[in-house]
Amino acid sequence: MTEGELRRTALVIPPKGRAVLSIWAAAVGLFLAPFAFWQGIAAGVVFCLLWAGLVALLRARACSYAAVLGAQTLTIYVGIAFPVRRVVPRRAVTGIQQLRSPLLRLAGVTVLVISAPGARVLVPAVPAAQAAALAYALAEDAPCR
Repeated sequence: MTEGELRRTALVIPPKGRAVLSIWAAAVGLFLAPFAFWQGIAAGVVFCLLWAGLVALLRARACSYAAVLGAQTLTIYVGIAFPVRRVVPRRAVTGIQQLRSPLLRLAGVTVLVISAPGARVLVPAVPAAQAAALAYALAEDAPCR
């Protein structure tokens, strides 16, 4: 994928990527649930219901996620009730990391961590080809240090 193609599209989290994010969040709840049930059945049930609600909110938020590469900026849109827009100048990017776990690899997605002065931006679970193209485009603009 070229930079021109990347600029004409928005990076969104595909259904498999949203499933991976939900699995990660649910796994933490499964790990913590026995400690809640140790306090009592009612506490355990309330904890599980609250955690399931949080996982559902995470999935809904992941559905609203979009990253757009512009000529001078990377703009990230996210939010359900209160949309948030974050703009990172491409020349300000100082580091890019691509993270892939076995589960992410199986889903064909990658997590990007983009560093800039005073900011660290997480681009979660975008398709691997688009993530590689975005990392390449941002690395081209990064100042030599």
